[in-house]
Order: sequence, then C-alpha cells, then structure tokens
Amino acid sequence: MKIINSPNLLKKYIELYNINSIFSNNLEKHMTLYQFKKNEHLFTSSEKVNYFYLLVTGGTKIVLNLENGKSLLIDYSKPLEMLGEMEIINNPYSKYDIIATEDTTVIGISMSVFAKLIANDPIFWKYLYSSTLNKLQTTVNSNIISSSYSFEHVLANYLITHAVEKGDEILIESTSFNDLSQLLGTSYRHLNRVLKKFIEQGLIKKDKRRIIITNYEKLSEYYIELY
Repeated sequence: MKIINSPNLLKKYIELYNINSIFSNNLEKHMTLYQFKKNEHLFTSSEKVNYFYLLVTGGTKIVLNLENGKSLLIDYSKPLEMLGEMEIINNPYSKYDIIATEDTTVIGISMSVFAKLIANDPIFWKYLYSSTLNKLQTTVNSNIISSSYSFEHVLANYLITHAVEKGDEILIESTSFNDLSQLLGTSYRHLNRVLKKFIEQGLIKKDKRRIIITNYEKLSEYYIELY
C-alpha cells in the first residue's frame, strides 16, 4: 500500500464520483488516497479492518477461504464500490481476502474515525442501504439466470453488468479466466468455448486479460432483464 499525497487528485476523484453526496457533511479532510499494486491485499481474512475504502480506479476480487483449504471467488468490485462497509455494522474482522486485480486506487478513511463520523448520518445510511439492496438484487438475478437460461445468457449478463467505459472502449479489465469460470459456475473449457463463439459473432474481442465489447447492441440480445 502506498499513500498518494495529492490533494488535487483527491479532489478530482471526489468531484468525478460526486462523493460528497454520499455524506451529510464534507469528509474530505479525513480522506487519504492509497494505491495498491496488482495482487496486493486490501483486506486479509480474519484480520481487523482498519480502513473504510471507496474504490476509484482499478478493481478487486473478493475471495472466501474455506476450512478445507480451498478458496472460493465471491465477486469482483469496480469503481465506485465501498470496501469495509459491512465491518462498520458487524464483526470488525474481515471474512474475506480482498485483492487488487490490477493497480488500484482507493479513497480511505480510518475506520475508527469513520465509524464516529457516520454514526448519525442518514444520507450515508440510506446510500449504504441502497447499495446493499442493489448487490442483493444482482445476486438473486444472477442465480435465477444461471438456473434458467443458457450459459450464453449468463456470460452476456455478466459482461454487460460489469463492463466499464475507458475512453472509446467498453471492457472488463484484468480478467483471470480461471477466476471468471469459477465465479460463473462453469468449467474453464466451456467458458472459452462461449467466449470464442462471441468473438466469432463479432460481439467481443480478447486482448490479453481484457474482454472488450465490440458490439454492445448485439451482445445485449443475450441480456436477460428481470423485473
């Protein structure tokens, strides 16, 4: 972890994501920019969470370590997701390893300070409630689609839901295809078959560890929207 001492860059991210709208008061003086290198842990399972983070660039993966020694990929995070929000309410020790999938920048606030600042902040608690509800709905929808539709629909829904815009491209950044197959509940071989199919149809292209959506409109024909 490296501290980025740049008030101007911090202010840029605050304005870019309208972060002040999440809180009743301006918390900028309590915020610090941190950078994590690819594969560096932001949180480690069973260790105390000392910071609340807002992810502003890059991405992370959330991994659950099982008692049998295996690891289970739970999800990926992208800007502007919160990290450490559940530890405010529950046990202050992380249940997961949260690992940077690429060089990642976060806005951090000391957890001991943050807990006091937002204790009676209705705007933040409303934002947290809405964010948690959206995550829950996404998980429920994913489970319904996985059990009721073909893997083409499962993959398309994942790509469209998790893609971000970077310049003129719409893409999934720094994807481990082994991790992705585990997350989507399929084999590595079957994932590659469907990716190849989408490439042949001109829907996507692969560039090393990135998946770039080349025909968003056509890919959206596989998208399942649940109400």
